[in-house]
Amino acid sequence: MGVVKILRIIALLVAIVAAFVSLPYVALALVILGFAAGIMGVEEDRRQMYLLMAIALSMVSGAMEPIPMLGGYITSILGNISMAVNAGAVAVLCTMIYERVME
Repeated sequence: MGVVKILRIIALLVAIVAAFVSLPYVALALVILGFAAGIMGVEEDRRQMYLLMAIALSMVSGAMEPIPMLGGYITSILGNISMAVNAGAVAVLCTMIYERVME
């Protein structure tokens, strides 16, 4: 199991746990984990799909809110995952800009 896979699993676990328990600095932890995974783990041929996933997660993360009893938790989990993925998208964009400038 590689470092990137471990980062993704930790980010997912933090996103899920943070939906049920109040954790200090959870947003910072998700951003750092997402950014690191974005820099190290998104191959060049998968960047476009990763950016599309970041946009889609941002758009649909609040869609489950109307479900009684569970909707708030699902929305919180998706919002936390979206935070990590969007931080990874920033890393992907920075990498793409760097590569473009260095051509």
